[in-house]
Amino acid sequence: MDTNGDSLSQSNPRKRRRPALSCEQCRRRKVRCDREMPCGPCTKLHPSLKCLYVKEGKAALEARTESFAPDEEEEISIPGPENSHSSQNVDSSRIAQLERSVRALQGRVQELEGLQGPRGQEARLKNGVHDHGDANGTRSSESEQPQTFIAPLAPRIKNDNGNVKVFGTTHWAIIFQQFRLLRQVRSTASWSDCEHNEISMSLTEIRKLRHHIKNRQAPKLVDPAPDLLNDLPSREICDELVQHYLCTLELIYRVVHIPSFYREYERFWDEPQSSSRSFFLKLLLILAIGSVFHCKPGPLNEHGLPVQRWVYAAQWWLSGPFSKEIGNLDGLQVYCLLLICKQAYAMGKETNWMSAGTLLRMAINQGLHRDPSHFATISIFDGEMRRRIWATILELNIQLSIDAAMPPLICEGDFDTKPPANVDDEELDQSITILPPLQLQDVFTVSSLQILLLKSFPTRLKIAKVINECDSAQIYERALQLGNELTMACKEMAGLMHTYISRTRNSTFKPTPFHHRTMDTVLRRFLLNLHRPFTIQASKDPRFYLSRKLSLDSALIMASYGDIPIVPGTDLQPYQYFQRLALSGAGSFKAHLSLDVIMVISSELITQIEEECSPQPKVSSPRTPTAVDQIAQAARLPLIQALERIKGHLYESLEAGIPSMKRYCLLAGVLAQIESVPLQEQAEWAHIREAFMTSMGTCHSLLQNYIVENASGDEGNVLGQSMDSMWTPESALGLSLSSDSMVSNPFQILARYEALTDFSSFLTWVLRV
Repeated sequence: MDTNGDSLSQSNPRKRRRPALSCEQCRRRKVRCDREMPCGPCTKLHPSLKCLYVKEGKAALEARTESFAPDEEEEISIPGPENSHSSQNVDSSRIAQLERSVRALQGRVQELEGLQGPRGQEARLKNGVHDHGDANGTRSSESEQPQTFIAPLAPRIKNDNGNVKVFGTTHWAIIFQQFRLLRQVRSTASWSDCEHNEISMSLTEIRKLRHHIKNRQAPKLVDPAPDLLNDLPSREICDELVQHYLCTLELIYRVVHIPSFYREYERFWDEPQSSSRSFFLKLLLILAIGSVFHCKPGPLNEHGLPVQRWVYAAQWWLSGPFSKEIGNLDGLQVYCLLLICKQAYAMGKETNWMSAGTLLRMAINQGLHRDPSHFATISIFDGEMRRRIWATILELNIQLSIDAAMPPLICEGDFDTKPPANVDDEELDQSITILPPLQLQDVFTVSSLQILLLKSFPTRLKIAKVINECDSAQIYERALQLGNELTMACKEMAGLMHTYISRTRNSTFKPTPFHHRTMDTVLRRFLLNLHRPFTIQASKDPRFYLSRKLSLDSALIMASYGDIPIVPGTDLQPYQYFQRLALSGAGSFKAHLSLDVIMVISSELITQIEEECSPQPKVSSPRTPTAVDQIAQAARLPLIQALERIKGHLYESLEAGIPSMKRYCLLAGVLAQIESVPLQEQAEWAHIREAFMTSMGTCHSLLQNYIVENASGDEGNVLGQSMDSMWTPESALGLSLSSDSMVSNPFQILARYEALTDFSSFLTWVLRV
């Protein structure tokens, strides 16, 4: 019996005859508990320590693992009456306590995860310091070091008589903000009511001496383009040219505020001499761009506008001794219009990318890369204009980088300027203090096209970075992903443009097929360049056939934009605008006449022919085509027709005095190679040679006829100016304008190519890169 009793007592724990009134923590430390909540000993030991009262000895044994209660709102188990020792109550109380502990831990985990995100970083910046440790202040691991965060230094912007400059975090003016007393004394020098202030008087005297010294040191330069007022056509013609520009390229590349421009335009005609130099140059460049759509293509426009002289005048103002005048939005607007004008006339193609880099740095120097919300002194109107001009600068920079096959010189993290607001110009004014309500995406405003083009900028910037990388191989999967993003952007653009055109019919500034074709061409050029390395490899490796197909599809779509639809009742003016810009322009403006389109379609035709004819021996006489040959010829027919149409447009440009000879002769050689497929190699070579010589004779006769028809006195003087006697930035740098320029001297061009008397030198010129 005793043995059984001992074993029974060992297996079953001895129950306490009276409940434990002390908290579990005091019982473990063997100290007297005052039975408060929380008790005094626990409060003295650790302020965050909370007492735990249990009802049963078994529960008390299990509760020794709990030292802290993580939830401040946790309910505490209070001892009940002495006769309540039910195991069911103990289990339910324990389960509820564990559930509360789990919920508290989950909340803590979510809080820690939130601190790792952007909002958590903002909270840490506000709090100043955040230590990644546990509740006791110790680090959870040696790798997690305590980090101290502070808010970044805010940039400052300075407006000195219209000359705007931003001070970045490395500028000494940032630390100068700490010299409060010195700044207060210095600010008295600019008070208007301190005429007798000694600081103000001394500062004024010193500034006069400084200006006097600088003026004596400055060189005496002669304006290369004086008396520009005499170059202006009549008011009626100017009105038409301005309207042509504002309805076409201004809606894509936002530069001016249309109502403000018209107000200055009216004041200019009232008092031409009182107009500012910056506005006058903006007007001249706008007239030059508008003449592309108003006049017939050719270097000698029907109104005799000296476009090249105006371009040189703008370049002189931007690069000459006028640095104090261009450090504002007016200077950026003139620079943007200058680059657009040079692209529209294919002028200075070799240097435009470098000029875009200068424009980008001018904008950054004025703080356009930072959103206007960072600067409290910038008005709503000026802030919106800064966003528009910054978007235009980004667009010009990335497009010209593709033209020059150079990096875009900017990364996505280099700016935080938000996109422009989708509002009309009539809703913006210098007097507004609150931005007008934004229109929905499918509602057209004069800024909708710029916003739509800007949406694809991040993807196009990645593509420009990828295709210009120097230290990494081209990853096919990455190219497919970026290409898919850009293809989706093209589809979204097509849908929105259809909505805009169908809903906006009676507005003065409305979207047209010209805008859609121009913007879609811009996007598809990036697709062609993205897939180009894989398209070249596709002839050897079938894994890259998709790139070959996508490139061909984009090139055929771009080639189709040169056609004018023959539909009764269709307004043909937008399509004519697009054709004229393609004939005269360069880069993206060249559109369906660009070498990108010509090379992709030509390469596909030659590759197909080589794939079909490689196993078959060449014969001296044409053989009867088989059914397979006929199917292949039918498949190649759309490609050949596209090249024939492009060749016809290039013939028109040559007839108008625009020397696009390289493209014309290259197309003649490609089409001749296609025609000579069944011939032997020697006969094929002779056929191509004959096509080259014929095309060169055609170019010679067309240019010669143009010169005879438009000769007027001095053959070395084109557009009423002597090119040799004029100073230009290109001549100062030892550079020259492109030979494809619309305003190049046709006599000099003809003499240059008359020297190509033999086929070998001609072929070298055609294939020269």
